[in-house]
Amino acid sequence: MDFGFSQEQQSIIERVNALVKERIAPRAAQYDTEFAMPVEDIEDLHREGWLLANLDKRRGGLGFGLHGDDPLSFFLIDENLAYGNPSTAHCFQVHNNALMMIDAMASDEQVKKWLAPTIARGALIPGAGAEPHGAPPTTAKKVSGGYLVSGIKHYATNASVAEWLWIGRVDSDSHPKPIMFMLHRDSPGLRIDTEAWRPTGMRACVSPWLYLENCFVPDENLFGQPGQFLGENWMGKINFAFTANYLGSARAMYDWVLSYTRERNGGKDAYRQLRFGELKSMLDAARLILYNAVRMFKNDPNGAMVAAHEAKWLAKETLEKVMWSSAEICGSTALFVKHPLERFYRDMHLHMMHGRHDIAAQIVGASELGEPYDTNRNH
Repeated sequence: MDFGFSQEQQSIIERVNALVKERIAPRAAQYDTEFAMPVEDIEDLHREGWLLANLDKRRGGLGFGLHGDDPLSFFLIDENLAYGNPSTAHCFQVHNNALMMIDAMASDEQVKKWLAPTIARGALIPGAGAEPHGAPPTTAKKVSGGYLVSGIKHYATNASVAEWLWIGRVDSDSHPKPIMFMLHRDSPGLRIDTEAWRPTGMRACVSPWLYLENCFVPDENLFGQPGQFLGENWMGKINFAFTANYLGSARAMYDWVLSYTRERNGGKDAYRQLRFGELKSMLDAARLILYNAVRMFKNDPNGAMVAAHEAKWLAKETLEKVMWSSAEICGSTALFVKHPLERFYRDMHLHMMHGRHDIAAQIVGASELGEPYDTNRNH
């Protein structure tokens, strides 16, 4: 399939694939077993310069991501990292999505301060915008020189290796809409609970719970305008990278099953041929829709947001088909822990739960029917 990659994009894909094959994939099982952040992978990404992927070139970044000069390259890196370890890809995309927001909304002085640890040491930036079900909203009380912030945030991927943490969707007593700010990890009143992260899959993208108790945030650490996060569809924009992760993982499973089948001379079986034909068609279609949605963004951002949900829905359908068909094609032995397929199964079973599946299709359908829809919606 010709996906229309530029020469520069093809070169990036080759660099990522070499790193994945030589270093990231061989380490994945150990990080999974230990529920540990893939710190060596992050160090490799830092050396490659990819921790500044979504920073504007004028600020020393690569100019990738939806608002950059080359939007697609960020998603190609993410997709191909997921081919080796979906957890590493998720750490990468959470950091760069936060970076994309900071680049779009923060002042030059703020960017310089908040990115100094990333440039110097490869520190990551987490995105913490959601509260556990039933927890009260995170609140900010205005005091002299800043705010006192209290609340609980969960799924704060990267918080354990961060120096500055992005905290979003905070209700303030002095603004009519939610605010967001950066919080230093050494702030009094902040507790980062890494032990809460004990899932069945995606174990290496450690995503702690954050407990904030009267944390002081100075005025200069707020950025953007109240309500800007949802007002500019940032929740919807984040979906693009989740889809890239799903597709990279699906491709990894597909290629492993293809190799497994060939090695056991199963290719002459018409049933297996049918299954591989279905999977290859779905994978290529989902990738094409995602890449097209990214390319649309500059000229038609609203249409691109709908297309991104179309890509996300099809990517999840494809993942489910790959997971079901893999076991049917190979038999249950392929799911023993000695094979990488077992880990990818667990990773994707958990990772696909980000946002209910039907919502993506509902948004596309509402758009087709000329009815209202919200591309920020994920539950």
